[in-house]
Amino acid sequence: MSVTFPLDALLESLKTEEGFRARAYSCSAGHLTVGYGRNIDESGLGVTEEEASYLLKNDVVRTIKELQLKFIWFDELGKNQREALVELCFQLGLTRLSKFVKMLEALKQKNYDAAAAELLDSKYATQVPSRANRVANKIRG
Repeated sequence: MSVTFPLDALLESLKTEEGFRARAYSCSAGHLTVGYGRNIDESGLGVTEEEASYLLKNDVVRTIKELQLKFIWFDELGKNQREALVELCFQLGLTRLSKFVKMLEALKQKNYDAAAAELLDSKYATQVPSRANRVANKIRG
């Protein structure tokens, strides 16, 4: 199905009428909504896998940039170790990841076995043991 008329004016009108919200909110009908009126409630459209993949890619790129700014040694890590750190930062956020002081210091020193051990000796590892083991294995290389 293709659209047979220009969308620009219609899109601008809808943006004005709906208003933009970066965070989820309840619309006037009580449905969980985000963006320009996207109903993400059980009764709504939600998001497609393609839309979710687009958001994921943007989030990963942002996460990599945050890590590069915070840890000047990030780009010197091996591919597996960079991926593991991105996964942790994506899941935990930079603030909580920064609390893994011993693991981060071991990564900085490229002592990957020690970094993996520090990850596994954490509350995180007790909360999500399978995921922690997979990430620790990536850290080890």
